This record gives sequence, C-alpha cells and structure tokens, in this order.
Amino acid sequence: MAGRDKSASAVHFHGWPDRLTGAVELPASGPISLAVTLDLPDEAATPAPLYAQPMDPPNGKESWLRLSLPTSTPPGAYRGTIQVGDQKHVATFEVEPRLNLRMIPSSLLLRGRPGARVNAQLTLANRGNVAFEVQRVHAFGVSEVDGLERAFGQTFRAKLPPGERLIDRFANTLAESHGGLVRVQIAKGAGSVAPGVSRELEAVFKLPDRMRSGRAYAGTWPLGFVRYGVEIDTINGVPSNEDEKE
Repeated sequence: MAGRDKSASAVHFHGWPDRLTGAVELPASGPISLAVTLDLPDEAATPAPLYAQPMDPPNGKESWLRLSLPTSTPPGAYRGTIQVGDQKHVATFEVEPRLNLRMIPSSLLLRGRPGARVNAQLTLANRGNVAFEVQRVHAFGVSEVDGLERAFGQTFRAKLPPGERLIDRFANTLAESHGGLVRVQIAKGAGSVAPGVSRELEAVFKLPDRMRSGRAYAGTWPLGFVRYGVEIDTINGVPSNEDEKE
C-alpha cells in the first residue's frame, strides 16, 4: 500500500506590508515557532528573524496568522516558507500597494490679508510602499469657521420681506461665508517622493480676494488620501512671511 503523502499544504498571505494575514492549521499542542523565511528586495530586507503571530485562538481546523514586514516593502508576490510545528510549509506573500503619507506639522495655520501670498514650510513623509507624486499646483476651498452658525442665527432673527423664503435667506447668508479657492504653488519639493523618504516642501498659498478681513477660515487641502487641515486668519497688517499683493 502506498505511503501517505505527508507534505505540508501551501500557505498564502496577503495584505499591506505590516498587516499580512494568512490561514494555517496549527498543532493541537506543543510549542509553535511560526518562523518565516522569504526573499525580499534589498530595500526591504530585515536582519531580524521573522515570526508570524496568531490573531485569534484556534477555531476549527485553521487559524489566522499575521505577519509584519517593513512598511516600504514594494508591492508584489514573494515566495518563502513558514515553520508550523514539525512541518515546513511553502508560503506565498502577496503585498498590496499602500499610499501612506504624513504631513509635518499635522495642520497649518496661515495669517494674511485677502488676496495676499503666504509662504509655508512643510515636510511630507512617505510611509507607504509606493511613490507619491507631488504636483506643482493645487487648490482647495475655504469657508468661515463660524459661517454655518452665523447663517442660522441671522436667518432666524431676520424679518423677511414679502416674497423672500427662509431657505433663500439662509442659502445667501451661508454663501457669503465661503472664502473661495486657495491656490497653492509648490515652489520647492515637487516631484516623485519614494517610499521611506521625507521631502521638504516650500508652498506658496494665494489667498482669495473674496475673503473678508478679520475672519477665521478653514479648509482641507487634498494630498493623495490625506486631507490636510488648513486654517487662515485674515488680518489688516502684513506678517513677515506674507508677500505684498500684486
């Protein structure tokens, strides 16, 4: 009678580099090392040994495991092995692309007159595993911080003339609080930012002419999947980092 095939089944992991998951049948008892070996590109190689970690107590025949690789590991499929008890399994590791950006500081406060240009120094850190392209020109909208509250208050206190509807008064008052589009030019630092790299950015913000002096505005500047918060205080004087209005 032919001998029983005792070869271990293959294990497949997939996910972001630091959140790879895969399922395997664990031994019922005894120590489990879950040591992992795999071929990584030089930029993601790690001298420390790799070990998978059980995510939950064993449930049925298979249990979910989690493996963390360097966050800059490039997307792609890698081959290796995982030791489970006294069996060594062939394993595949499918690393998915992840765009993970961090802006420093975490939010931005600008001060300037309506229509002025304001300079700011920022740092963009690419903590993902794919390159990010910093475009030279951007734009985002801003509104007065208390614009919605003011619109409600003024609308419900107003004595409307015949023919004017409450909703129309509210919409018009709210529209007055919209500051328009802030134009952003990246004077230094535009271009591709590789994974694991931090880039210093010099940004020039052109404040909209329709903004009203003495008001506080807020908006979000979209950068990839990041929504970067920007607050703007309009003032009558000219701060040191503001250029004269052309």
